Amino acid sequence: MSLNVSKCCILSIHCKRTPPILNDTLGNSLLNVVNSHSYLVVTVSSDLRWHEHVNNVSAKATKTLNFIRRNVYCCLPDTKATAYISLVCPHLKYAAAAWDPYLVGDCKQLEKVQRRAARFVKRDYRSTTSVSSLISQLGWQSLSDRRRNSRLSLMYNSLHSLAGISTSPFRRSSKPTRSADGDTFCVLSCRTDPYKYSYPRTIVDWNALQASVKSRTSIHSFRCAIHCSLTN
Repeated sequence: MSLNVSKCCILSIHCKRTPPILNDTLGNSLLNVVNSHSYLVVTVSSDLRWHEHVNNVSAKATKTLNFIRRNVYCCLPDTKATAYISLVCPHLKYAAAAWDPYLVGDCKQLEKVQRRAARFVKRDYRSTTSVSSLISQLGWQSLSDRRRNSRLSLMYNSLHSLAGISTSPFRRSSKPTRSADGDTFCVLSCRTDPYKYSYPRTIVDWNALQASVKSRTSIHSFRCAIHCSLTN
């Protein structure tokens, strides 16, 4: 099998201040060393932070939103909202369970896309208008809440053997909790932020759920329950 060397590179994931020196070859060609690379549309960086991916996602979503604004500007609000949910939101939530950012700047950058969309749908660009109020009127969740729900849904699928993810890191806690079903897991110790805000963060969020939510018998009912828990 022959490989296209121009499409191959080396991405070393590490937390060192001085990156390792790598000189690997493929055949007779020296491979390029990169700090980030796209894998299944998700940009993975060498430090496992998501700033570059957030930049890419927000740029794609903004470009699509601008396309919608040019073409359905005179349509009814419901049509505009449907266009945003159908065409823009997929960019903002694709594989979000894997790359959910934790830095405030990255989260705000993504939320700005939805805030611009809310003004467009409501056709309200006044500086005195509360954009949070517009989003509430539209019934939209914040993007951070959507990503949280995506992470929790993935964990639900993992625990019920509905996803090809090992549950070995999830050790059930022996301490008594408020959860009636005892479906609580040990919080993992973390030394670095990229690890802390990966699935250890999801374990913390899972433990905070009510027992009635964790015990749902289908992923659909579970998603509805966690959505209601945020709106109530």
